[in-house]
Amino acid sequence: MGKRLENKVAVIFGGAGRIGSSAAEAFWSEGASLALIDKNSEKLATIKQRLLKGGREDQRCIAIESNIESESDARTVSQKLIEIFGKIDILLNCPAYIFRAPFLDHPVEELDRQWHVNVRLVFIFSQAIARVMKDGGGGKIINMASIGGQYPEREHTGHCAAKAGIIAISRVMALELAQFNIQVNVVAPGPTETVPFSSPFYLQHPEVLQRIESRTPAGRIGHPEDHTGLLIFLACEESDWITGQVILSDGGLSLV
Repeated sequence: MGKRLENKVAVIFGGAGRIGSSAAEAFWSEGASLALIDKNSEKLATIKQRLLKGGREDQRCIAIESNIESESDARTVSQKLIEIFGKIDILLNCPAYIFRAPFLDHPVEELDRQWHVNVRLVFIFSQAIARVMKDGGGGKIINMASIGGQYPEREHTGHCAAKAGIIAISRVMALELAQFNIQVNVVAPGPTETVPFSSPFYLQHPEVLQRIESRTPAGRIGHPEDHTGLLIFLACEESDWITGQVILSDGGLSLV
C-alpha cells in the first residue's frame, strides 16, 4: 500500500497509553508527522526515542506534555501545532480512565472523573482541532470508545456511560462537520491488553480475565496492535466516504 499517511500531520491525544503509542508507531511507519500529547512526559520521551530509533531530533515527531484540562489549554496546544506543522490532518483521541465497581457501590466522584477524562477532555480538544481542520480544508477525527458504550458491562457503570457519551458526541460531530470535509468515526475495542488488566483486581481475580477470554470467539483479549490497521484506514484517504460510524474491534465478543 505504500506510505498511506505521507505528508499528513497526525495528533494523538493520550499518546503515552498502550493504544495511543501503538497507533503512533503505526502512523509513523505510514509516513505521518506526529504530535504526541499526554500528561506523562517520561513515557512520551520514551515513545519518541523509540520512533526515532534513538537518533537525533526530528521535527516530524514532537511530544507535548499536557492533559488539555481547559479550553485555554486546547487553544494553546492547537496554536503550537499550527506554528510547527502549519496544518493538522488527523486527530486520534484516546485518553482513558476506567474504574470498576458494582452499581450500588459506585462512587459518584468516580463517575465524574470518568466523564471528565473520557468525554469532556475529548470534547474540548476536538472542538479546537476541528476549527483548525475547517480552516485547512478538512481532516479526520477518530475517537476511541469501547464496546461498553453499546453493550452493558457489569461493574462498569461509569465506563459504559462515558463511552456511550463519546459515541453520541462523535455522531453529532460527524453530522455537523461533514460540510467542512471532516470525517469523524469511532473505534470501539473489546477488552484490550492495557493498564487496567495489570491492575490489582485482575491480578487477584485471574478467573475474571479467563472468563472474558473464554467468551470471546477469538479466544483471547485484544492487543493494542489489533486496532492499528483499522486506525490507519480511518486516518487515510481510503475512508473519505465513511463518517459517523462506530466500528467494533472486539474479536467477536459483541456477537455472543
